[in-house]
Amino acid sequence: MAGAALMLAALPGAVAAQDGEKLDCVALSVPDDTRDSIGDAMAGGGDEASREALFKQLASITDACVVRHGITAEQKGPYFDYGLARISREWLAKDIAKLDLSPAIVDKALDFGPAGANPDLSTDMTEEQIMKIVQAYVEAGVDIDKVDGTVWEKVGAYAAATSIYWNKRKLLAP
Repeated sequence: MAGAALMLAALPGAVAAQDGEKLDCVALSVPDDTRDSIGDAMAGGGDEASREALFKQLASITDACVVRHGITAEQKGPYFDYGLARISREWLAKDIAKLDLSPAIVDKALDFGPAGANPDLSTDMTEEQIMKIVQAYVEAGVDIDKVDGTVWEKVGAYAAATSIYWNKRKLLAP
């Protein structure tokens, strides 16, 4: 009886570990150079043909993870989007951090996170959302007049990727 109780108590942890493996599969299966290329592409780099080749490579990796983790046909699209958003988000976070801008400021300004509002930015950001980000950086001591336009584009791409990341992750939760 005690053994059964211990097994039941351990079950949520085991399920969470499996969910972690499922959610990590694509990101951990992508080679570093491909990850960098995907991040750069999502920040506007490369041409259409190179982006298409990257997406095909990512789709192949995603398909292998779908099979490995028994992801349903209904979840395959959100799973691909989640993997793409996660890779892009992580790359963009590192890239804007190198430019002395904290991605955590964007997360807080737009309420991203496991318990956050996670607004849907899969289309466009509103003027209000853009101003929240800018104001948060001002409050953090960033001289926004010295931030280049291409850097702001990366901040916007980070916000969009983070939105997709959290919203698709929610769809994939058990």
